[in-house]
Amino acid sequence: MSQNVEISQANWIDSIQRKHFIDLCLQEANKDFRSGGGLKFSAWPRIAEELEKLLRKCYTSKQLKNGWDYMKRQYLIWNKMTMTGHGYNFITKTFDWPAKKWEKYLQKYPKAKQFYFKPLANVEELEALFGGVLATGSKNWSFGGVIVSGVEESSTHSTSMPSKTSISLEEDENLPRNTNDEAEGSKKTQKKGKKEQTQEEMNRIMNMLENFEGPSIKECMKILKRLLTYEDSLYYVAINAFFKKKEYREVWVEMESDRKRMGWIQSLRK
Repeated sequence: MSQNVEISQANWIDSIQRKHFIDLCLQEANKDFRSGGGLKFSAWPRIAEELEKLLRKCYTSKQLKNGWDYMKRQYLIWNKMTMTGHGYNFITKTFDWPAKKWEKYLQKYPKAKQFYFKPLANVEELEALFGGVLATGSKNWSFGGVIVSGVEESSTHSTSMPSKTSISLEEDENLPRNTNDEAEGSKKTQKKGKKEQTQEEMNRIMNMLENFEGPSIKECMKILKRLLTYEDSLYYVAINAFFKKKEYREVWVEMESDRKRMGWIQSLRK
């Protein structure tokens, strides 16, 4: 970042600022600059430098970290809503809930009101960044924040989990820190909570793997790697789509040209 310049106000509602920021975060995350529930400290100055080039605006690392936390909270609220099991419209990316359901849900989760009239912006990219499918190495994939190790691309179509699969659940850095006298009880609570969450995620992964029908992930990835590299955020938007629905994989494989495939990926991020 340039010295002696005025710091700009961060506006993560602005579609252009938000989009550039998320794309840069995806690039850093997939160059192995993740750290726990966020990015490594060294990633923020690089993102700030790139944003200055793209937007001619200067941001501090703290502003960018706050932006990450804000979008992570948004994603977690939205994701919890999708886990209710019904009422989510994949076309409009909104929730078709009756008024009574909204009223009951908002009483318990008032912050969900932000999605009453509009969808989560950049939902595909945020899924890839915080909870979707994110490549973390040739044999590691993340499903909903859970790292599945030892899964080759060719094995993701299998109806059973590989024997060497291990699960690692990342901590939510937004949880409040406990004082020393509360630490022991907190550890027990967190351990129990993590165990339940891990089992939940494991069941979810199993369901995803068992329901892979149509073209295989490997087949789709072969075409994708011909068109894009992992540095491009669209790469992860496409991967997330492949894991989400077999219809997406069928569309991808059956398209007549690569130009149409690229246009289709672009449409998913809108």
